Amino acid sequence: MTAVALARFLRARFQEEEQVARDAVAGAPGAVWGVMADEIEQVLTSEDGGTTHTPMVQFGAEDPVKLLAHVARHDPARVLRELEAKRALLAEHRTRDDGTCATCREAGCPRSPCTTLRLLAVLYAGHPGYDDSWHP
Repeated sequence: MTAVALARFLRARFQEEEQVARDAVAGAPGAVWGVMADEIEQVLTSEDGGTTHTPMVQFGAEDPVKLLAHVARHDPARVLRELEAKRALLAEHRTRDDGTCATCREAGCPRSPCTTLRLLAVLYAGHPGYDDSWHP
């Protein structure tokens, strides 16, 4: 597939991730993402000083502290910041009319799509629209 198709694929995945993050924020206004430990490890959210606890037993986690640390690190605000960075990389490595990357072409890299976009795409390798030829 072409560099243009790869860029289109990435924009679509970024849009999907952004929507999920924004839906999470809208579904829990004022939520604070974090970890609270008591007799059962729980995800802690807070709205107007109240708390909502979700027992990790529901998730069947053998080590809920490790799972919760991961969840807390990937809160919607962080996802949105990561998407901003990914979109900036996509813009930096835009495709020229001849199908080559404007940034990498200047560095003498003849590969199209460029390695940077291929590396961004590998995050979505399990997606049905991912093309194995994009693998770096």
